[in-house]
Amino acid sequence: MDASNVGRPQPLVGDAGKESIKHAMSMGNPQQAIADYRAANSLDLPAADAVYALLDSMGVTRHSVHSTALVAASSAAINHIQNNPLSNDKHMTLLEHIRHYMDFPQLQQLPLQLLDIQPRMIPFDICEKICKSPRLYESCNTNIKRVLWQQNTDLFRQHMFPLIQSYADSEDLLWMSREMTTNAVMKFTSRRRKNKSLLDISAAIGADLRLYMQTLGMIRELFLETNNPAFGTLRLDLVMLMHENDVSDIIGDDICHGLAWPLDACITKQLMDDRRVQELQSYFDRFNNENMPYGEISLILSSPYSRHVLAQYVLSILEAIAPESAVSQRYKELKFPRVLLTMGLSAQELIQQDHPKIPKDSRLKTREFFQSLLVHIEDTAAQPVPEATSILTINGIARQVLYTFVLKLAANQNMDALNTWLSVIGDFLHSALGISSETPPYQISLDAQTESRIPQAIPVSHNIDAFELDAFIQSIVSCICSNHRATATILNDMCLDLDLRSDVDGGTMEPIKLPLVKLLDQVGRLRHCGHEQMIAFLTGCASFISAEYGVDSASSPQTTIEAKENAVYCVYKLCEHAAANYVVDPAHIDVLKEQYNKLSLACPSQAFKYQIVSSNCPNASKFLLQ
Repeated sequence: MDASNVGRPQPLVGDAGKESIKHAMSMGNPQQAIADYRAANSLDLPAADAVYALLDSMGVTRHSVHSTALVAASSAAINHIQNNPLSNDKHMTLLEHIRHYMDFPQLQQLPLQLLDIQPRMIPFDICEKICKSPRLYESCNTNIKRVLWQQNTDLFRQHMFPLIQSYADSEDLLWMSREMTTNAVMKFTSRRRKNKSLLDISAAIGADLRLYMQTLGMIRELFLETNNPAFGTLRLDLVMLMHENDVSDIIGDDICHGLAWPLDACITKQLMDDRRVQELQSYFDRFNNENMPYGEISLILSSPYSRHVLAQYVLSILEAIAPESAVSQRYKELKFPRVLLTMGLSAQELIQQDHPKIPKDSRLKTREFFQSLLVHIEDTAAQPVPEATSILTINGIARQVLYTFVLKLAANQNMDALNTWLSVIGDFLHSALGISSETPPYQISLDAQTESRIPQAIPVSHNIDAFELDAFIQSIVSCICSNHRATATILNDMCLDLDLRSDVDGGTMEPIKLPLVKLLDQVGRLRHCGHEQMIAFLTGCASFISAEYGVDSASSPQTTIEAKENAVYCVYKLCEHAAANYVVDPAHIDVLKEQYNKLSLACPSQAFKYQIVSSNCPNASKFLLQ
């Protein structure tokens, strides 16, 4: 026996305990060995024998008695450890006495509780032991794991990657980020900052700067792999959550904190006022072209929230310039937001480069498009010229600002100008998505019953462009469906366009020419979000029709649908068409099914003939609850 252990009671737990028991029992009388152990460990209590006899007569097993006693003793020991601080020497001495309990599940919380009190004093060999044992590792709390992560980067990556990906995959966060112009951004910000994945990421980091920087590296890594702007939002949310929690050790060393703070304020208010613009410009003035952290900055600017508020700012400057475009002194104000938008849209390229430079190729084209857009801001009835619209096929900034302009037309119910620009947007879809235009020509085919189609793969370099198209489609549908007058106008135009009055009972439907419906149809054939938003649009229409059944047309002449049953028929036919012809992304099919079932519930009961139910809809039935 080791001399240091002479006179010390030997524990009977864990691997060493098993061997000790075997040795003692094999050396002589087992009963005498038990008696000797009781005496050596002050367990020779005469009263215990009487209690055992009583419990035996009551049918209580020894295993039950001993298990209960073990739980009580363990809880008392943990409570004592938590409430009686020890000096460093005594702490290490106690740890040495009880470290072997880590091999015994019923007692492992004793040494783990001690490690949690002084995580910086965990011996290296114990760290190695825990890292090699998944059971022990999972039993540790976050304070201990942070020490382990410092020594084992792979464990940290295994913990963080699923959390980061979970944030990016959240359907709720995706929906919020696609609302380009909304008064609910403040609520959206609050909901994002309370997202479980984000809070778990923050909790794992704590105030550890090294782990924070490693996390930023993982976010960049996933962004480079996917070009998914959700990772840009995560980068923004993470630094702002650290700011809100006043984690000074981190925000003081995050070079992008000075950018994120004023930018987040602009996003929350949906306004870039002079004060915030000056704060942002002052941030950039700290750097020159050689030391500017292009990668980190562009990642934050890649967030849709960042780009949307910047596009609104550009549009506000153009609106101020328009009345005096020939002599305005404000053109120079466009440069700053244009550069920021360029960085956000080029984030993947900038992060990849060893010596990044902001792309300059399309600067002249951007200016040319802005000049053209000034004409339409001043006179919304003006027709787009081919030279300007051709720029939209190659210029992301032009598309970003155009989407914002068109959404404003929709909010102002300028339907003629809206229809003009929706047709223009439909012309550059394939170019924006970076995919081949070799698809069937636009037409409505309402009789085909086909299996769901998988969306065509989008090049990673075009993922932000694809996201922006999705965001525009969702935002335009939200805008139209929130306005009863616009909804009624579109429903009446659809009925007229399809000539339903003369052919309600089984006639053929000619290709729809109404720009909004045509654009939704075009996007629905290419993008899962387009499929979702066509059904969301039809749901808004169905809800409005249902309400209109109880409205006297004489009392509300501006919002009344002229032929309600025809309008319901139109919704029904378009639903069947979407189910038969639009693409479906299996990763988001549950959300799509929710949309179809909302449409089913929204259909007016009076138009039972065209109810969106499985018995009526051979195509849509696969998306409906049975």
